[in-house]
Amino acid sequence: MTASDKKPVQVYLDATQRSKLSYLAERLDVSYAEVLRMGIDALSRATFSADDDPAMQLIGLLGEQTNSPGDMSVAHDRYIVEETRNV
Repeated sequence: MTASDKKPVQVYLDATQRSKLSYLAERLDVSYAEVLRMGIDALSRATFSADDDPAMQLIGLLGEQTNSPGDMSVAHDRYIVEETRNV
């Protein structure tokens, strides 16, 4: 993530939350903002299953009975385009 991707957000925290934020930032040796970003990422992983990720829909797109070449993981885009042109 580049600095230009980041946008400021104002958050209101109670005393207990501020204390936890301070403790985590000190313990992890990161900024308050980084603790909050890490928390959002962790909550997102805990809340949403991998099946909710649209990228997971790509699994099996080419079907079960394919003659997959050995470089499928490297050239997958090319193979997907070729396969979907025939649909």
